[in-house]
Amino acid sequence: MKTKILILSVLVFGILSCVGSEDNPQDTNQAYFRFKINGTLKEFEVRNSPMTFSFNSDGSVYLAGFMILDDPTDGTKNFISGFVRNETLFQVNETLEMQDPILFQNIPMVRIQLTYSDEAGELYNAVLFQKELPGLLITDDATFRFTEISQNWVKGEFTANLLGPVFVSSGRGDTELRITEGEFSMPLFRSNLP
Repeated sequence: MKTKILILSVLVFGILSCVGSEDNPQDTNQAYFRFKINGTLKEFEVRNSPMTFSFNSDGSVYLAGFMILDDPTDGTKNFISGFVRNETLFQVNETLEMQDPILFQNIPMVRIQLTYSDEAGELYNAVLFQKELPGLLITDDATFRFTEISQNWVKGEFTANLLGPVFVSSGRGDTELRITEGEFSMPLFRSNLP
């Protein structure tokens, strides 16, 4: 009897997991995160890595975060991660700019932060406000625009200017990587939204 119930449960679960919803027409084959880096196409298949929309009540800031790994078992190379901050819930076709400060507990912060690791594990990022400092190149920049937002799926476009490589011992190098034609389509997880 237990075997029949187990088999029936597996069959029902299998059938239900195959049933689609008209509100949710996308399938996992449409999940991607791709961009050109200095003109060369880089594409990640999004595997079980949704973008997350959340709200930080300590600073009254909405956050969109993501971490896309080429190999989910190795977080030391070949990945892109980042987050976007905003004063209001994200809207379709609103262009967000890194250098447009957002206040978090009355402290101005960059609106977007991105980190990219190449196949060799060298890190590049865009995390600083642009300014001139002797001996330090700070041309960090990024834009983000959501083109579609549904209850459980998000699409968008982005650009960035990253610097690196980043070294623990000596800081950040001055090699620029320019991200163009960035686009993504991926699951969306909503957490702690008011």
